Amino acid sequence: MAPSLTESTPEPSHALSGLSKSAFPDGLKTSGQHPPVYSRLRPYSDFPKEITGPTVWRAEDYRDHPERWTHVFSDEEIAELGKAADDFLASGTPLTGITKALFPLPKLGPFFNTVRSEILNGKGFILFKGVPVEEWGLEKSAAAYMGFGSYFGYFTSQNGKGHVLGHVKDLGEDPTQKDRVRIYRTNAKSVLSPPVPSIYPGRQNW
Repeated sequence: MAPSLTESTPEPSHALSGLSKSAFPDGLKTSGQHPPVYSRLRPYSDFPKEITGPTVWRAEDYRDHPERWTHVFSDEEIAELGKAADDFLASGTPLTGITKALFPLPKLGPFFNTVRSEILNGKGFILFKGVPVEEWGLEKSAAAYMGFGSYFGYFTSQNGKGHVLGHVKDLGEDPTQKDRVRIYRTNAKSVLSPPVPSIYPGRQNW
């Protein structure tokens, strides 16, 4: 049968249908769903012939030196992070309303700013360790993760359901439905992408 016009425009697969935007006090922000900024596009001939600087590194620079890309939170840092999470939860603000202003970190904040610069303009990655997620539980751990993530950027929806925080957990979904299912919600293995200068505050993976 030949295709024909419909009476109404079909809803795109990524549309946030049924999502209550009241959960986002300062507005819902998404990514990857906007037209290109043509004024920023450049021909291939304008690209540098060689990339130099602090963003260039080799595997051997870090393979045997985890101290160069790992930060284990100290007891003092955990205490500050935990207090900020407790105070935020006590405020009654929904998790989707978390911001730097509502999650003050007097000592960790400046450190996170330095790390953010290193991620954007340096090697592009870091591993944080030492957050007591089993002791804190799911809600407080989520608040802590989203809270310190706000020092690195603004969270955006991760999928068509409007999720801003995902959990790596088998929910029994079909991994063969690649256009509809996220692999981290199944029991299938996930092929990791190479390190890139990005922060993913929408996924809890400590």
